[in-house]
Amino acid sequence: MIVEINLENFLFMRKAELSFSRGLNVITGETGAGKSVLLEAVKLLLGKKARTGLVLSGHSTAKIQAEFDISGQEELIGLLDESGFSNEENPAMLSISRTFKDEGNGKILVNGILTTSTFLKQIGPFLMEIHGQNEHQTLLHPETQKHLLDRTGNQQHKNNLVELRQLHTERQRLSEKLLELENRNQQSAEKINELQATIQELTALNLTDQDEENLLKEDLKRLSHSEQIISSLQAAVSLLSGADETIGATMQSYRASEQLRKIASYDSRLEECFERSNNLYYELKALETDLEAMAESTDLDPERLQKVQERLALISKTCRKYHTDFPGLFELKDAVNKELEELMTPDQTRDRLKKEYDLIDRQFSDLTKRVSSERRVLSGALNKAVSKEMSSLGFNSAQFRAELIESAPGAGGAENIEFIVSLNPGSPGGPLRKIASGGELSRVALAIKKVLANCDALPTLVFDEIDAGIGGKTAEAVAESLHSLGREKQVILVTHLHQIAKEGHHHFTVSKTVKDDQTAVAIRRVDKAERIEEIARMLGQTDQQGLEFARSLLEKRSAA
Repeated sequence: MIVEINLENFLFMRKAELSFSRGLNVITGETGAGKSVLLEAVKLLLGKKARTGLVLSGHSTAKIQAEFDISGQEELIGLLDESGFSNEENPAMLSISRTFKDEGNGKILVNGILTTSTFLKQIGPFLMEIHGQNEHQTLLHPETQKHLLDRTGNQQHKNNLVELRQLHTERQRLSEKLLELENRNQQSAEKINELQATIQELTALNLTDQDEENLLKEDLKRLSHSEQIISSLQAAVSLLSGADETIGATMQSYRASEQLRKIASYDSRLEECFERSNNLYYELKALETDLEAMAESTDLDPERLQKVQERLALISKTCRKYHTDFPGLFELKDAVNKELEELMTPDQTRDRLKKEYDLIDRQFSDLTKRVSSERRVLSGALNKAVSKEMSSLGFNSAQFRAELIESAPGAGGAENIEFIVSLNPGSPGGPLRKIASGGELSRVALAIKKVLANCDALPTLVFDEIDAGIGGKTAEAVAESLHSLGREKQVILVTHLHQIAKEGHHHFTVSKTVKDDQTAVAIRRVDKAERIEEIARMLGQTDQQGLEFARSLLEKRSAA
């Protein structure tokens, strides 16, 4: 759930620091006060594309920052960890911030790490769902309706859907492979010649060791500098041995050791010095011997140098031709051999692919039937539950039905889903997309969300204008439903109705002021006394009688 959100120089809001809690969080204010500012901020945190004009006039940057409690959301925590965005100090907390500039691009951080709006869109569905006028429209899409029905299923059903998509992908791949093979066989002679030429070239290259290129480069470096190597080795040996008729470093070390040996018995510190000096002599002697052997074994070999250069040039030319690196030549050879084998034995290849396809097709068909059967069971339960919720929301004798419409088998199964509703007694009913008005659609969405509340781990729901076009007993019913939903989820709600506002577990108000032609919006959490005043304002009765009535409404809610 969202724990806090901070806004700075965003739209008309100079500064706001808001803490949200579990339960129903209601946001109220005069029409046009700026309640949409908070909703816009939330949408941007979930990955909405930034537009111009987000920075408060007179400032160069704006910032939105939010903290989320994601404890228990193992899938999201795992996704953050896999993507390199986990909170090292506290994996159960998630921080998201967006900075916007008056000119130029802004910056997005997840747990302090730079990212993109694409990643926000990826994690957004784990954090919250927004239901406003635009978002309600998605409820009319068949794919959304299918998704909502599937969300009511158990884990096995969800696993079946994942497997179904995987089988469909593999089935498509094999089908395309068979078609490709058929088309390829029509041009097989030309293709075979091309592949055989490639194999001949790669075979002639005599690819045996994937580390050959590196070894050749080492040889090239050594052979190209052999004269310098011999000269330096001989000089080093001369300095160690004293070949230039001076006392070499080895003998000097020996003499120093002898001097220390004479006095070593007089002081334990001297014994240690003698041991070190003696070891140094033997190390220098061994080094002298090794360097001398290396100098003798290092050859000037121009012929070998030329062969190495030619081999590396050939490798480089072949890599450029096939747009790969040296290890890639080995992979290319294997791939070409496999393709050539398929072309040379088309019947065997076709038979093998057909057997694979038939097996996957049977598995896909069986699982499709199983998913369809599961959906019929799920639709029956959903129909009953949503119809009941709709009746409690002011739709007298409302009926809801998730109708399964047969379709061509695909990644999502062998049916589409159409939500059929009857909103009034005696009405024939019809598709939700044709029947419901804006206000009715909001209530249908609420009924579905209420039913789905215990079916998924989504912690937060945001509603905007769910109270459009309702009042009286219907408003009371919607309010009670939202209060009940707030016991299961964190709910953030923008409302104009006192019936809904009084049901909130937490209350925020939005106000707008205009000074010197500058508009400023403020939002804050209100205490009990302020809440009474706000409810009275929403009632249109700010006198003492109105305040007492508002107080009685809140006390009645607290006592319930």
